[in-house]
Amino acid sequence: MKKLSKRENQIMIALWNSSVPLSASALKKNLDEDVSIYTIQQVLQKLLKKDYIKVDRIVQHEKALMREYVPVISQVEYITSFVNQKTSFELASNFIKETDNLDAIIELEKLINIKFKEKGIK
Repeated sequence: MKKLSKRENQIMIALWNSSVPLSASALKKNLDEDVSIYTIQQVLQKLLKKDYIKVDRIVQHEKALMREYVPVISQVEYITSFVNQKTSFELASNFIKETDNLDAIIELEKLINIKFKEKGIK
């Protein structure tokens, strides 16, 4: 997986944090910095070529048609693509040791049991 530039990352974070598809103009409103709509459109085209996002739908807005975008990959998938197996193990181990969230631990246990069943263990 290719690493995102600063601008690409900003756009992806806005898309990851949104529960609805976003247009270039909606993304402009969501960004903290003053970024031109042209820059946002360029970044969206790069993200489309990298297959990080897709056009979810085309909608009519006033007299123009707008594309609305959604992420194709999740934020977790992106981050974990850059984390090696040893680091993943250390993160999971530390989370289990440090958390008081029993629901999260139970959910992890379920995932582990599913993996065991897939491998024919237990």
